Amino acid sequence: GVVLVVALIWRTRRPPLPTSADAPRLINPTRPRDRNVLRYLAFAVVGVLLTASVYLLYDHWRDRHEVVFVRVVDASTGRSVDYRAQRGDIGDREFITEDGRKIVLAETERLETSTLSKGQN
Repeated sequence: GVVLVVALIWRTRRPPLPTSADAPRLINPTRPRDRNVLRYLAFAVVGVLLTASVYLLYDHWRDRHEVVFVRVVDASTGRSVDYRAQRGDIGDREFITEDGRKIVLAETERLETSTLSKGQN
């Protein structure tokens, strides 16, 4: 109840109206902000972020679609077979060749990749 009474008194109380002689004089008046600079800065930041995002997506796509040479080596016999595959199609124990064949490696085989073919040495 006391809080309610204080709130009502505070609300109904009016501050005295200043006379024209009592009006404060501003020594350093506030200048209006130049919002155009902030707007251009915000657009520039958004533009840089979008450009960087597009570049990173393109770089990731290009890396996954790069054609590499894959050599599968059988550790027990030493025999090797060469394939070509996109880097994004190579997994831990399997890969898909450029012509669509799915190759699954045995436990005794190892996978080697390179960007140079045997004829390009």
